[in-house]
Amino acid sequence: MDGVDGPRTRKAVQAFQAASGLETDGIVGNLTETRLFTGQLGVIAFDGDSATAHFARAEFACDCNGAYCDGFPAEMNRELLLKLEALRNALDTPVIITSGVRCPTRNAEVGGVEKSQHLFGQAADLYAPGIPIATVAAVAESLGLYTILYEDRGFVHLAV
Repeated sequence: MDGVDGPRTRKAVQAFQAASGLETDGIVGNLTETRLFTGQLGVIAFDGDSATAHFARAEFACDCNGAYCDGFPAEMNRELLLKLEALRNALDTPVIITSGVRCPTRNAEVGGVEKSQHLFGQAADLYAPGIPIATVAAVAESLGLYTILYEDRGFVHLAV
């Protein structure tokens, strides 16, 4: 690597983009950069409260507000948190968590399925202000996350 954006660099980037299912424009934008460095997810560090650089642990707490649990009937899955951090970095805008881990009672109240991944800390519902949820979902899928779009409610469900 020489740091020069010449024809061979663009050709290599286009080949990588094609192999990764991305638009082959030869430009290393947010999506391409995220895909290039997905293998480095493990180097994203958690801070003292088990959150990533852009997410506090409290954002993922059960929203029963202590009525049925202590807020964390399960801990959030590390792989999910790392991929959410990568998603936030790829979108280059804040991501708002609307639901993280849930206790069984709260899950039933919100109409969650019986074996919802939220019960095990393996799912989160979210949106990014100003970005269509279909775009959020596409980036999440490129990071290896399972997605369900709730367009009528304005959020995307992501799970590992």
